[in-house]
Amino acid sequence: MPFPANPAVGTLAQMSPTETGCWHVLRTKTKCEKFVRDKVIQMGMQAFVPLVKRTAHYRRKVKVYEHPLITCYTFVQLDRSRRNEVLALPYVQGVLRMEGKDCLVTDQEMQWLYKVSGAQTEVSTETLSYEKGNRVMIAFGQLAGMEGTIMAARSKHEVVVALESLGLQMVIRVDPAMLVCL
Repeated sequence: MPFPANPAVGTLAQMSPTETGCWHVLRTKTKCEKFVRDKVIQMGMQAFVPLVKRTAHYRRKVKVYEHPLITCYTFVQLDRSRRNEVLALPYVQGVLRMEGKDCLVTDQEMQWLYKVSGAQTEVSTETLSYEKGNRVMIAFGQLAGMEGTIMAARSKHEVVVALESLGLQMVIRVDPAMLVCL
C-alpha cells in the first residue's frame, strides 16, 4: 500500500531501496526537524517528520500547534551518492547509528509513522527497552492495520508497542479489545 501524497512532507511513495535509497534517520538540532525536512525536499529527495497536534489554551484564544512526534529526528530516503550533501545541511548533526551501522527504517515502519502522524490518538515516545512480547495488530479504529510487539500494558487503556529498528517505543492508548494477536 503506497503512502498518500502530502505536500507538507513531500511525496511519499513506496519504492524499493535500490531505486531511491533506504529510509535513514537524520539527527537534527532541537526544533529544526521541519526545516531540515523542507531543505531535503527542495533537494529533490523524500523526507518525512511525523507530527502530532498540541492544543494551547490562552486567555482569549485556542491555538493548535504541530510538534514532531520524535524530537531531533527527520526521516529521509537517502541516496548514497548524495549523503554528504545532506549531512552538510544546516542543523543536521548526523545519521542515527546503532552498533556502528546506520539505522535503516523499513517501509512498513514508515507506513506506521505516517498513520500515527496527525492521528487523533494520544501518542508519545520513549527509549526502547529490549523485552519481547506478543505480536499484535490494531484491528479497529483510525490506526487499524498497525502491527507491533506489546512491550507492556500500563493500564487497561494503554499499551506500549515497539518499533525495533528506530530504537524507540510508541505509547499508544488503545482499548485492548481493539487488539488482535498475530
